[in-house]
Amino acid sequence: MNKTLSFAEARHLVARTGLGVEWKQVKKLEGRDRRQAIEILLRPKASRPPAPPRMTSWSVRTNMYESQNPTHKMKMHKMTQIEGARLKRWWISHMLKTQSPIIEKMALFWHGHFTSSLDKVEQPSLLYKQNKIFRRYALGNFGTMLKSIAKDPAMSIYLDGQLNEKRSPNENFARELLELFTLGHGHYSEHDIQHIARAFTGQTVNRFSERYAFNKSEHDPIPKTVLGKRVNSGDDVIRVLLEHPRTAMTIAEKFWSLFISDAEPVQSITSQWASTFRKSNYDIKALLREVLTSDAFWSDDYKGTVTKSPVDLVIGSLRTIPSQLFSPKETEGILRLLGQDLFDPANVKGWKSGLDWIDAETIMVRSSMVNKLTGANLNPKVNKGDQYPDIPPKQFEEWLLPQKAITQLPATEGKPRLVRALALDPLYQLM
Repeated sequence: MNKTLSFAEARHLVARTGLGVEWKQVKKLEGRDRRQAIEILLRPKASRPPAPPRMTSWSVRTNMYESQNPTHKMKMHKMTQIEGARLKRWWISHMLKTQSPIIEKMALFWHGHFTSSLDKVEQPSLLYKQNKIFRRYALGNFGTMLKSIAKDPAMSIYLDGQLNEKRSPNENFARELLELFTLGHGHYSEHDIQHIARAFTGQTVNRFSERYAFNKSEHDPIPKTVLGKRVNSGDDVIRVLLEHPRTAMTIAEKFWSLFISDAEPVQSITSQWASTFRKSNYDIKALLREVLTSDAFWSDDYKGTVTKSPVDLVIGSLRTIPSQLFSPKETEGILRLLGQDLFDPANVKGWKSGLDWIDAETIMVRSSMVNKLTGANLNPKVNKGDQYPDIPPKQFEEWLLPQKAITQLPATEGKPRLVRALALDPLYQLM
């Protein structure tokens, strides 16, 4: 593992762990020992996002929310859309400028894992606070993040946790906690769902203070059993789920899809990752270190086998290829068309992954975006390509594509035309 990184290997590491393949970052890691390069990535610079956009407090919203006048409710919904769009552009702006893209990549991953949406929550400030949780624990402790999410106001509203009362337990959060967040389908029973719902009764949200609240009078105090273990509270449930090996395995399998390949995970490999994850007490860095040092990560068999998500493609392209072509507003619209609407995943399962990102409609939008980005000005008298590194044409291919180009490259050595041809190659859609 003490092998030093070639340019292609440094490029592979940057592409899989960041947003795009910025030339300076690739050159920074080239020639370094693999483990040293990985540790540099796992200790990113502090890169705090700017102050969030203004968002209307619930004290103003509540009158419209509770109004019997449909016009008032429509007005609040419109307000949510406007302020939500500002919040999306705020995150896009930060992703474009951050010096720690791995943090944003992981925050985005956790946002897709622990799904909530503006459309259901109707209070953008709560989604902003949830986003802070994902950023805080992006490379932190999964168990601690899970406990925070279980009491997160946005999550509680999204999965009806605030409606979970002892006289009428609501099972929505309990079901998704098991199926999507921890064990996965087929590793629990209806009994477990029912008893978890009872354990979380009484947890609610104070929309005015934007904080978790606990109503003791609505908590079911009768002991319950989950996975054969006695529990009473939500904290007890989280402890039991973290003790179960399937929780670590669920995250390990998702890391395979995020960092290795669209192909089915190799169980012998992900089992080893999951074991390391559990032994580390759910240290996300420990799991990611295991992934990045694995033979699978560096295998040529898996290079160019991860389909770029819309954020990887659009934000990654804008960070990689010097351009001021798209504003945050335009970028937001493109991401929405491609199926990755920030703060608004389509359903409780989060966003798509792998080849599911691409269909007859989205491939046209993807091609159009790249076409516009790289074809804005190909007049050599205006665009001489001075913004690109001074390297041979062959290294451009090695920089921008995960494998050798499928299409024939232009004979001219003009950098803008070469970059355009490489970006339009089908392999540019992959990592």
